[in-house]
Amino acid sequence: MEATRRRFLTIGTASAFCASRALAGAPSFAEALPSSVDVLVVGSGAAGLSAAISAKEAGAGSVLIVEKMPVVGGNTLVSSGVFNAPDPERQKPLGIEDSERLFFEQTYEAGRRKGKPALIRIMTRSALPTKRWLEAQGVAFQKTPFQVYGGLWPRSFYPKISHGRGYVAVLSARCASLGIPIRTEAEATALLKDASGRVVGATVAANGVQAEIAARRAVIIASGGFSANGELCARLDPRLKGLPHTGHDSVTGEMLAVAERAGAALADMKEIQCNLGPRVGHLYRSGFHLNVTRYILVNRRGERFVAEDGARDVLRDAVFAQPGGEVFAVVDREGFQSMSSLFQQRSIMGKRTGDTFSAPSIRELARLMEVDPERLERTVAEYNAAVDGKRDTLGRERWMLVHHLEKPPFFAAKVIMSVHYTMGGIVIDERARALDKGSRVIPGLYAAGEATSGVHGANRVGGNGLLDAFVFGRIAGREAANEPAIR
Repeated sequence: MEATRRRFLTIGTASAFCASRALAGAPSFAEALPSSVDVLVVGSGAAGLSAAISAKEAGAGSVLIVEKMPVVGGNTLVSSGVFNAPDPERQKPLGIEDSERLFFEQTYEAGRRKGKPALIRIMTRSALPTKRWLEAQGVAFQKTPFQVYGGLWPRSFYPKISHGRGYVAVLSARCASLGIPIRTEAEATALLKDASGRVVGATVAANGVQAEIAARRAVIIASGGFSANGELCARLDPRLKGLPHTGHDSVTGEMLAVAERAGAALADMKEIQCNLGPRVGHLYRSGFHLNVTRYILVNRRGERFVAEDGARDVLRDAVFAQPGGEVFAVVDREGFQSMSSLFQQRSIMGKRTGDTFSAPSIRELARLMEVDPERLERTVAEYNAAVDGKRDTLGRERWMLVHHLEKPPFFAAKVIMSVHYTMGGIVIDERARALDKGSRVIPGLYAAGEATSGVHGANRVGGNGLLDAFVFGRIAGREAANEPAIR
């Protein structure tokens, strides 16, 4: 484990070294940023934006967000946008019974009981209030809940502006209205500590120039995980070698190394989640699998091989076990039309690259997929019969046997497992405070979102990623604003 830690640090320092090279004639970066703020937030995704807003709402005089990429939003910007919350107002009219207790139990069990119960309870208890907070900020959600891939229960909601764009647009505008600047192409490369061990700021690099920014109250790390760091992911789990990733290329985990050098403990680094995505070198992710009631998975033989409503680690292992690790997600016309316009566009583009197929019949679709037509027809017929009888031989739950696959045209996407989310990161307590290797609080340092560990355990429930980021981002911002200021 210690050797893995040292190798991780080596990767984490590479970008800091590159950023430290001064560029001739570059503008003075020190003049472009304040020398000190009350709260400094690293990262502009869901966790960072909500942390900054909450810090300001809690009374922080000045808040600054630094983002290493040229655009605001981080991994949230390219996410599916799904948000989980038990919401009786939306669920009960549809006959969906739900509760905070059920949500907690499903999250804890899906994480193989490796998550911290105290953190999970905070997240599940805060889900509906956080949804209401987002709505108060201006985020609008679609009214009908559904069960997302790996979500385990119909408590998932899409924002009306598809994917993560709606959150980023609304919350970044809210930052602007509160006077919270977001400085892009500005990468935090080190944390600053005083003689007592308190984090008092960070070194930030941009345009080849480094500047020290003092944080009078706290620094919040909300920089995401490391799903785009293929070398590290493969080292931690050799099955992931060579796999693509579903998120933003920026999610490479340097801030975890920065935090560790400042004394923060890291945990659960080997817990890495996969999700369905396009083949290596292909660009267009179909999204056929996201609404569990609308799709089936078949292998190269044209047969179903797993209950599609299972936990994501179960689905991952089942796909890995198929010939070539390659399978197909199949939907009918109604399933296709239920997707966001962005996923529909990607699916259409995927026809050009051989990633998606469409045909007026299952038999013709099978020929395009290069699977046995009779076998695929039989598979679809058996699934439709399971919907009628509310009983599936593979164990799909009754409430997930809802829609037949019967309305032409039919669609299929050729998919493999892709690296999707990393459950490991900075160890935090219930107040989002970063802890050291002795489980002691590091004064002045907070963390939230995918940069942290302990919430999801060994497996993340689908739809809980953004929920985690918003819940603990808000907590981190509020707590940071209440830290005693350095004089």
